[in-house]
Amino acid sequence: MPEIRLQPQVNSEEVHEIITAVPSWILKWGITLVFAILGSIILLSAFINYPDVVKTSLKINCLNAPKTVLAKQTGKLTALLVSEGHNVKSGQALAYLESTANAKDVLRLNQELKKVQLRISRRQFEAILLPEGLNIGEMQGSYQNFYGQYLQYQATTKNGYYLKRMAFLEKDLRDIKALNSQIVKQQKIQQLEYKNQEEEYGAYKKLYKNKVISRSEFAQQENKYLASKYPLQQSETAILNNSGTYSAKEKELLDLRHTISEEQAKFVQALNQCITESDTWIMQHILFAPVDGKVSFAGIVQQDQNIQAGQEIFIINPGNTDFFGEIQIPQYNMGKIKKGARTLVKMHSYPYEQYGIIKGRLTYISDVAFRDSVFVAKVSFEHFENKDPDRKIVLKNGMQADAEIITEESSLLQRFFRNITKMLNNG
Repeated sequence: MPEIRLQPQVNSEEVHEIITAVPSWILKWGITLVFAILGSIILLSAFINYPDVVKTSLKINCLNAPKTVLAKQTGKLTALLVSEGHNVKSGQALAYLESTANAKDVLRLNQELKKVQLRISRRQFEAILLPEGLNIGEMQGSYQNFYGQYLQYQATTKNGYYLKRMAFLEKDLRDIKALNSQIVKQQKIQQLEYKNQEEEYGAYKKLYKNKVISRSEFAQQENKYLASKYPLQQSETAILNNSGTYSAKEKELLDLRHTISEEQAKFVQALNQCITESDTWIMQHILFAPVDGKVSFAGIVQQDQNIQAGQEIFIINPGNTDFFGEIQIPQYNMGKIKKGARTLVKMHSYPYEQYGIIKGRLTYISDVAFRDSVFVAKVSFEHFENKDPDRKIVLKNGMQADAEIITEESSLLQRFFRNITKMLNNG
């Protein structure tokens, strides 16, 4: 059988160049295609915009948050006036703490004293009646001092000693004026009599000089003339005495008015002090509702329970809570964030995959850093995107969440150049 040998194919360089050569149309259109793709990418990156997101933590707060009622002193809870879940009014008494005084009596006394204070502020200084038979315990000493001033004050009111004495003095002054007026009238008559006697004495004096009458007749007429001066002198003396008496009575009346003013001022001072002490007692021994709302017990609360000063006893929920978010923005993010920025809130207690998110908006940014170059901002909630109507997000004061603040949009190209600039600056 004949042997067949395969000869290796040997190609010349020309043939090799022909085989490996790239067609010119591929080079031409390939370069064009590459530049077109690059141009399209650059063009798209200039038109594709999306916002930056600043992430931070958020705390739920509210304008009308539930208010706690704290015990002001250590002691026993002697009376529990409300039950769990009851609606209460602002200022309503919730409980009494241990005291030797009767809380109702102290409240009644405080109300009556404030009524008296109001009347006195209107300058209605008149008879005042105070409640009797009160058990005011620790306030007894202060009340005794006030009651003593109250008795003195009673003397300055209608039918009191000082006003009666003032009435007598004013009557004396009127009588002195009337007496003085009468003396002045008498003095005018006496002056006429004196003038007549003076003229008659002058006529007799001429007759005596002309030797018409005797010395004895002239002496008799002279005595009449001199006697007519005496009533005038007495009237002048009476007027002076009346003036002195009137001045003394006026001084006495002035002193009496000053005494009345002093007694009234002392009474007002004692009244204010007693009101202050009763207010202090009430604040320490009676727990009040600070706002309208529904009362809840802060733990186990029952009558005759020993409590400590500062212990939370009740929580009053107003029920019309207006929630908002409070966030802290670091200084390096402040340039991106502006008032009115959209904010997405994801609650820790309600995973957003199951419950959805809360959409809000920045409505306030502080002008001054709070601490450590951190600025405080407020997020107002606009819409709750509940994924399941039966599983709604229920906010409570103090809850934590993650907030994503949507800042201004920028293109991919702008971001690329910013990163390049940042790398060059850092390099």
